Amino acid sequence: MRPRSKCSYNSRMLSHSNAFPPIGSKWRDADRRAKRTVQVVRLDPETKRVRIHCIETDILSWAKPERFNGTSRGYIRLTDPDKRR
Repeated sequence: MRPRSKCSYNSRMLSHSNAFPPIGSKWRDADRRAKRTVQVVRLDPETKRVRIHCIETDILSWAKPERFNGTSRGYIRLTDPDKRR
């Protein structure tokens, strides 16, 4: 029998970090220095990347799905104004 690792992790958090954001969702960069709003346009499960479109600059780029978590090093989800009514 293998000895147990001293490292522990929260399995729910681990699975959540690998979740992809929905296609079409809009996000704001949490870094206050950056004025950037992105929209998710494609998911690539093989490479574990998210294709994003920067609305302000009209540039396509790739991002890690872990960045869509609402923390200071990621993106914060924008609410859809039509869904608030």
